[in-house]
Amino acid sequence: MLFLDVIMPVVLVAGVGYVFARCIKLRTTTVTKLAFYVFTPALIFQSLVTHSITVEDFTYTLIFLAIVFAILFVLSLVGLRLLGWDPETRAASILSLCFNNTGNYGLPILLFGFGEAAFTLGVIYMVTQMAFVVIFGVGVASWQKGISVRKLMLSILKVPWLYAFLLALVVRAFSISLPLAISRPIELLAQAAIPLQLVLLGMVLSGVRVRGLLHQAALLTAAKLLIPPIVAWGVTAALGIEGLLRAVLIVEASTPTAVNALILSLQYDRRPDLTASVVLLTTVGNLATMSVLLTLLR
Repeated sequence: MLFLDVIMPVVLVAGVGYVFARCIKLRTTTVTKLAFYVFTPALIFQSLVTHSITVEDFTYTLIFLAIVFAILFVLSLVGLRLLGWDPETRAASILSLCFNNTGNYGLPILLFGFGEAAFTLGVIYMVTQMAFVVIFGVGVASWQKGISVRKLMLSILKVPWLYAFLLALVVRAFSISLPLAISRPIELLAQAAIPLQLVLLGMVLSGVRVRGLLHQAALLTAAKLLIPPIVAWGVTAALGIEGLLRAVLIVEASTPTAVNALILSLQYDRRPDLTASVVLLTTVGNLATMSVLLTLLR
């Protein structure tokens, strides 16, 4: 069955983190910082350095992601202002609506559902989205009323993801061969990144209490599950993207709220309770919506 073969392995790994956190009291902030400063940068670097990326695939992915992000960002700004939510809630909501769980959720689904070629294309999408997260996500998360542009830029420059991204581009551009003493530790950390983030997802979800946030979280969840797939389907049609790349782009754009959005929300204290609730509800709801999408795309 599609659900058992593709989605269930992802659910089970996250379930390990959920059960672990319920049984053993461990602060998620420690694991969050490990993911933020160590494992995710290693995954970004390793993915960019080792996977074959064509200019055409990267260009289409960049254009697609830029258009989808712009549409979702504008819809979020307009919708949230009409709702009259406070700035903290709006920041958490924008992070929840605009960024997807393309790595620890999307990549395993692509691998199990479409194979190694789809996984590689998914890595391109994930790395490209990381650039958006670094530039726009950190800006949204760290933005405060009255903050100077200088302080905002300093906040962005403190994020290790940016340096992993740029360093990987330098290594590829100059065909630098890293010694095994350096490349192997990075490879090990990168291999552990997705399982760690899935476990972290389960750990965070174990502490989520949706009660009191149900109205806001349910509204954001409905928007996250329904709007991005429709937008992604329309954008791929408008750009004339077909075949495996089309399936990868639609799947990745339709994944739940990103763990990285939650990490940013925790890191900068922008309503992490609401972001965690949306991560929980979109992850559970996506089990149904993703099953339908995979059936249509395969």
